[in-house]
Amino acid sequence: MNYRTDKYGRYEIKSGPLGTQWGAHAYRGKVLVARKTAASREDAVAALRKELEQIDGLEISGRDREGAPSAKVYEKAFLLILPQVSDSYRNMLKAHFQALDFLISATKLAEAAGYDGYGAANLHYGKLGKLIAAETDFSPPRRANGTEIWTCAIARDPALDDEFPETSLPDAVVRNMDSGHFEWQMRPQVVEALRALGFS
Repeated sequence: MNYRTDKYGRYEIKSGPLGTQWGAHAYRGKVLVARKTAASREDAVAALRKELEQIDGLEISGRDREGAPSAKVYEKAFLLILPQVSDSYRNMLKAHFQALDFLISATKLAEAAGYDGYGAANLHYGKLGKLIAAETDFSPPRRANGTEIWTCAIARDPALDDEFPETSLPDAVVRNMDSGHFEWQMRPQVVEALRALGFS
């Protein structure tokens, strides 16, 4: 058997004969990340691994001060995630993307998804954020009790809390969560990624 599949970190590398050469392709799920050809399988795989290390290095260096990655990283994550999630998750993302200034409350997210209230929207938008965080290696801020605020993988507080400037984002989220009026602002990288994918 000339074709082989190997794991390399978070990637799957498929290699095999390609005409008179050997080819190696790296995938995340079903998404092709990179490919290389060379005279031998070993050379093709080695060149591909080197490129994957460069890609991972750029992803790390391209993160903003909150640790959120570049639009290109989000784009790859959405290519993997969106086909797998329910319509209600896509509808929340769409409502957020189409909202004025990309600002939306959990109440509006609930309406878009068809949920009964903002509590369900908070829960499920957080679950979507957790999927995105896993694909982008994003570590979200934590609440005082140590639990992660997964929605931060998609969005952030637009003003980092004007009313109480000494308060951290996690405190602002917790304080406003129960009112249903706190508005999340979609991260610029997420906006750019969704635009690149023609999301609407």
